[in-house]
Amino acid sequence: MWNIQLTKADKRHCRELIHIGLERECEQYVKEMQQLANKPIPLAELNEPYREENGFSVEGPWHKRYIALYKKTREYDKHVADRYDGMSGGHYIDCVLGLYLDGIITDDEIASLSDQPREFLKEHKQRLL
Repeated sequence: MWNIQLTKADKRHCRELIHIGLERECEQYVKEMQQLANKPIPLAELNEPYREENGFSVEGPWHKRYIALYKKTREYDKHVADRYDGMSGGHYIDCVLGLYLDGIITDDEIASLSDQPREFLKEHKQRLL
């Protein structure tokens, strides 16, 4: 898609940046899941008796919590698949660009790329500011 020439050193550095980005995104995801899982459930909700609305049972607080965790996991799985699956040398710059635009990797971390890919990343970020 882009006409960016990556040297072998650039490709190696991109792989490192992709690894760093995945680790950071996973850390953020796990911390968000821990927060969601550990959020206190009010005692009144925990002690609610079984009830139905329109012939369907009303979900209890733990089931609601499970659904929230499940939905967040599905969203994250889709994000990871979209960003990282099928990663090959021709797509390294796409992935690094996404990580850079999302603020997951920094200017300092892209500094060791050669001029063309580094300037490409910076130009795209400038356009969005």
